Amino acid sequence: MSPAPVTTPTAHRLGDPLVNFYLVDAGPALVLVDAGLPAHWGGLLDALDRLGRPVTDIAAVLITHGHPDHVGIAERVRVAAGADVWVHESDAPILAEPRRLTKVWQPERSILGYAARRPSALRAPLHLARGGALRTPAVREFRTFTDDTRLDVPGGPSAVHTPGHTHGSTSYLFPDASLAFTGDALVTKDSVAGHVGPCVICRAFTQDSGAALASLEKIAEHEIATVLPGHGEPWRDGLAEAARRAVAGGIR
Repeated sequence: MSPAPVTTPTAHRLGDPLVNFYLVDAGPALVLVDAGLPAHWGGLLDALDRLGRPVTDIAAVLITHGHPDHVGIAERVRVAAGADVWVHESDAPILAEPRRLTKVWQPERSILGYAARRPSALRAPLHLARGGALRTPAVREFRTFTDDTRLDVPGGPSAVHTPGHTHGSTSYLFPDASLAFTGDALVTKDSVAGHVGPCVICRAFTQDSGAALASLEKIAEHEIATVLPGHGEPWRDGLAEAARRAVAGGIR
């Protein structure tokens, strides 16, 4: 009997112009990287319909960090698909109580200073609120990890701890497909600071800027071609170059 063909994972971008999450087709199973906002449930179902796949094909949900625009439909997917939800243990308390985020997460600066200089800085948080961020359901069951590790998940992703944005921020690397899902550890659009291009999200949404920059230097060691961030357009000139540019830009 010949061996089963090996399928290289492919990624489908979901969400809206401000928020990204991704559906990874890993052959027989699907993997969701992040879970958008509660309002994105219909968009996920539409994507599954286009692919001709039922929601039950989703085997796992990989959460890059616990913010509500990355956790919004995680519980709904878990229940509907029987999927495992994975998160770094440092952000597990946020998944358990997403509406009490400030118990474990505090940004370095208030958003008000950014809004005073750029009133449009408030558009992003208002968009999240309209998408149901303040009503994000708790995830009742999830699996955690601590150190960098390869997860027992279709597609063979590696979880690389990249703290700074939150203490548990994690990037998921799919080496066979040369894809890096960086969540908000590295983005290509910061709507609050008004920056486009590889960067660290501004201090209004960063918990530890020193750790955030150190995390970028860490992931720059990986040879990955395409970066798929939590906010902004895909970056196709390599993870190392994206990280280098973000570090050079500092934190706004």
